[in-house]
Amino acid sequence: MLDGARERGLTWPIYSRADVCDSSATMTLEVFKKLPLGGVDRRSLISLLAEKGPTTANELFEAQRKNIKKTGIELGEDAAVLILGGSNGITRALAMQLVFGEGANVFCAHYDSAKMQIGPHHTKAIEEAAAKEGLTCQFLNRDATRDKTIAEVVGLLKEKYRVVHLINGIAAGATKRYEKHGPIQVLDIDVAFDPVLQVPDFSNREAYRQVGLVEVEVAKESEIERTNKFMGTSSMLWVEALNEAGLIVENESIVAFCDYDFEKNDPVYGMGPLAGAKILQRETMQTIKDKFGAHTVRLCYPAMGTTALGAIPGGMLMYAMTAQILKERGEYRTIFELAEDSMPLFRKPTPEKELRLDDAYQASLPEFHKRKDTLSPETFPDAFSALFS
Repeated sequence: MLDGARERGLTWPIYSRADVCDSSATMTLEVFKKLPLGGVDRRSLISLLAEKGPTTANELFEAQRKNIKKTGIELGEDAAVLILGGSNGITRALAMQLVFGEGANVFCAHYDSAKMQIGPHHTKAIEEAAAKEGLTCQFLNRDATRDKTIAEVVGLLKEKYRVVHLINGIAAGATKRYEKHGPIQVLDIDVAFDPVLQVPDFSNREAYRQVGLVEVEVAKESEIERTNKFMGTSSMLWVEALNEAGLIVENESIVAFCDYDFEKNDPVYGMGPLAGAKILQRETMQTIKDKFGAHTVRLCYPAMGTTALGAIPGGMLMYAMTAQILKERGEYRTIFELAEDSMPLFRKPTPEKELRLDDAYQASLPEFHKRKDTLSPETFPDAFSALFS
């Protein structure tokens, strides 16, 4: 649970758009602390995962597996898809769609705590089901930026395949701001997490705890460097090793990364290491294309209700409000629907530079900013009724 608000009775400006300050729009809000996994107790989490993790992961897999269908792409037996990630969120959905929908050979390098994260339970459920169906899917729980991990995985792929396609879904960065922008407080909502699945429980009205303000700190230089390493340049580490092994085939291999096309003036995502790393990753894609002749593609996704969302100040509100709008418009896509929508990545002709899966989301942003202005303790949580009704 949250430790409670540190400050009360303060009046703060609420912005009608990311680039415009409307100082006349004010409201009284609490300042609350954004805690990992919504404040789930870590000691109880370990025992809870040990007790319920395997069953929960298997039940969820079975429910989601039933809705996966083939989209018609053909990758060939001599090709493999390597995903950096794959244990949760959109990359897990991509892995399942590729394996069970398309029959592709899939390998994933993820990095999860066996005791404290649901990821290893998800990967075991997927691997066991794939084996029963005679499909190829292997997960390696490793740090994907370590030379040892890269050498191990590339060696494994080299023995079996002629060509490799890479999807980079690493999400590990400092959710802070650059020093030149200074600290800030941003509007957000507090939603309790499912303690086993470790995602915000948006479908449960009782999980909506409060609307308030979250403090955003300035990132240290070491945090910026780490974010750039994981989310900015990690694709190059893999492509260089894959190319040396002969697995990057010119004009055939596809190198993609999961991107979020943030608003430039977003006070958190647009003004800190997350933005810097995304921009660096886009530049890395161009270098890979020029140097190795691979097809490089940005997979542009909307804000999604994932575990990582809970760590980004303002992220819970961004997802919940835009999801509400998209549901009202009949344009909302689940993570698994987005994974299915991603399959044109492997269809000829290969998308040029980007595959937009966020058009409806981008179109919802003007309405998002209007509604954000009216959000208050009195309208919370009914402003998100489409998510839990």
